Amino acid sequence: MILSYEPLYPDVTPLYWEVDLMQSSYVRRLKHLAHYGGGSFVSSVTHSRLEHTLGVWKLTAHFFPDWNELRAAALLHDIGHLPFSHAIERTLGYNHHELTETYIQSDEIQTLLHKAGSTPNQICDLLNKQSPLTGANDVLGLDHLDSFIRDSYMMGELNGCSFDLLSKLSCTDEGISTDAQTAEWILDLILKDHQMMHSPLLKAVDRLLSEAVHLHQLSVADDVSFLIDAQLTATLLQSPSQKAQNIIHTLLFEPSRIQVSDICSSEGLHVKKGKVYDRLPLIQGQSMSKSQQAESHTDRLNQLRKEYEITIL
Repeated sequence: MILSYEPLYPDVTPLYWEVDLMQSSYVRRLKHLAHYGGGSFVSSVTHSRLEHTLGVWKLTAHFFPDWNELRAAALLHDIGHLPFSHAIERTLGYNHHELTETYIQSDEIQTLLHKAGSTPNQICDLLNKQSPLTGANDVLGLDHLDSFIRDSYMMGELNGCSFDLLSKLSCTDEGISTDAQTAEWILDLILKDHQMMHSPLLKAVDRLLSEAVHLHQLSVADDVSFLIDAQLTATLLQSPSQKAQNIIHTLLFEPSRIQVSDICSSEGLHVKKGKVYDRLPLIQGQSMSKSQQAESHTDRLNQLRKEYEITIL
């Protein structure tokens, strides 16, 4: 079915109410939000939040075929994202988790959930606690598993077939469990994704995009939270702020003008250290968080956390 197609996992036939959710305005909007934020301007990682959502839903349906509330939560877990995902969220003072809950309570989604025998409160409660989607404590969940696999696929770094991967995984309420060799493969995906996310250029692009939005908001107090990427881009290109116009033009057409330095002064835009994702798969149901392998992995991730300064030539 074209509505539920994505290339990484075996096909899943959606339930009748899932088809309706996939066709809702809130889920369809995800097709027009870049999962990689501003990084989609300058990298090959250009897939949308919808492809990611469908991937999480497929994984959920594979491991928990009879858990309707979790399947619904998988389809709805990202609907609160702003344009370009995380890139501008902090700048505008929004929390996409809170927006997700607000949208789940909308009449449109509430009506569709009732068809599945669920309520908005049930789905929000599920999203607000540890579950197979998030993973428990220090364990990798389905949401981020798909992100690391999909990002690596789009980077050309997915060595191996994701179809075959499912036979090597299990998932419980705690999260993902696998064998030692597959766990090492997953850690490599996590590291490669972080290397891209924390690369100087991608950090700079997200920072510049947030600055353009900030400058625009100083001129016009627009609510951009429910826009799609194309609408925000068009808004910035026509912004009353000439500086905002110049920044978005640079991101779109002249990214080579962006200069990034790890020597920070007060002359350019400051880029703060980013966060890392430190959850890990279980190995045969046992935590690997205190192992030497895990410590080495975490150290390598933390070494990527750097501050930068940006200027545009």
